[in-house]
Amino acid sequence: MENKLYSKQEVIDFINNGRVMLLTGSDKALAGLPKGNWIGGASPYFVDSIGKLDEEKIFVDDFTLVAQNCKLAVYDEKDIQDIAKNGYKNGFVVVTLPIDSQVYYTFANNALSYDNMFDNPVVGYVASTKFEDYGKASAYTAIGKDGNLTNKLAAVLYVELPDYLSARAEIENFDTIDTKSPKLVFPKTGFVQSDCTIDGKPGNIADFFENTIKPRLGGYTQMITSQNGALINRDIKIVDPKKGEVTFFSPVIAEDEYYLVDSSADYLSIFNSSLGSKRSDVLSCFSCISYFFGGKFEGKSVCKNGVYTFGEIGYQLLNKTIVTLEIDKVK
Repeated sequence: MENKLYSKQEVIDFINNGRVMLLTGSDKALAGLPKGNWIGGASPYFVDSIGKLDEEKIFVDDFTLVAQNCKLAVYDEKDIQDIAKNGYKNGFVVVTLPIDSQVYYTFANNALSYDNMFDNPVVGYVASTKFEDYGKASAYTAIGKDGNLTNKLAAVLYVELPDYLSARAEIENFDTIDTKSPKLVFPKTGFVQSDCTIDGKPGNIADFFENTIKPRLGGYTQMITSQNGALINRDIKIVDPKKGEVTFFSPVIAEDEYYLVDSSADYLSIFNSSLGSKRSDVLSCFSCISYFFGGKFEGKSVCKNGVYTFGEIGYQLLNKTIVTLEIDKVK
C-alpha cells in the first residue's frame, strides 16, 4: 500500500483489516480511531506527491507487508530508557514523542546512552502542531491499544521482520558548514544554552546570534556539528537576548564543536536528486519543517512522500534532518 494521505474512513477500514501502521494527522483527524495495530502522532505537514498542509486526512506509513509480528507500547519519562530493550531480535522501532513533554526532553538528553539502542533501527518524529500554533496548542500521540490521544506519552510500535529482511535507518543532512563561521563550544549538554566559547574566547550565544549573526544574515541560522562523520543540526527555537539564552529544538552536546549552517542550499532540488536515487525500499521518510518552509515545498512536486515535523528521530532527536527507514534483502 502506498504511503500517502488517506481519508479518515479509509484509515478506519485499514485498521479494521489489521494493517500495521504509523498514522499522522491533526488531533481532530486522529481522534476516535478504532483499536488496532497502529500508533499515531500529530502533524499537518506532508509531502503527498506535492508539499501540502492538510488537517483533515491522515498520512499512512504502512508496514504490513514486512511485519512478521508487531507490538505496541507507551512510555513516559520514567521508563523511556527501556524503549530499545523491548524490541525484537530482527526488526525496527517506530516512535512518536509529543513536543515539549517530559518524555521528549528525557529521550532527547539521554537516548544515545540507552541499553540496546543500536540493536535495531529506532526512527520516528516529534508530534507537533501547525507552526503558528506552537506554544498555544498541545501536540498529541496516540496508540491503537485504546485509540486515546495523549500529550504526555511516547507511542512506540515494534515490528519484527522475517529472517530474509533487515532494516536500516539512514540519516541525511542537506546543509553544509558556513566557511565563515567561528567554532562554537558549550560547557554543558542541554536545550538551553548561554555561556560558550567562540573561536576559543569566552562569549554568550544569545549575544552572538542577536548582535553578530542577525545583522549579517538578516536573521538567525542553525548550528551544525559532526558526530562520527555525520553532520547533525541544532535548530533554534528562541533567542532571548535579555536572558542571554538560546533555546534549541534538540539538545546541544557539551564539548562538541559547532558551526553555523550555510543556508544557501536549494532544498527542493537536493531532495529530489538524493531521494530519487535511492535503490532500496524506503518504508518511511521523516523530515523537518525547516526544509518544508525553507525549500518552499508547499504545492511543489517532491519525489518521496513523507511527514514533516518539528524534529526527527534516528536513534536520537534530530533537527533539520531527513530520516529514512529502509529495507534490504539479506544475502
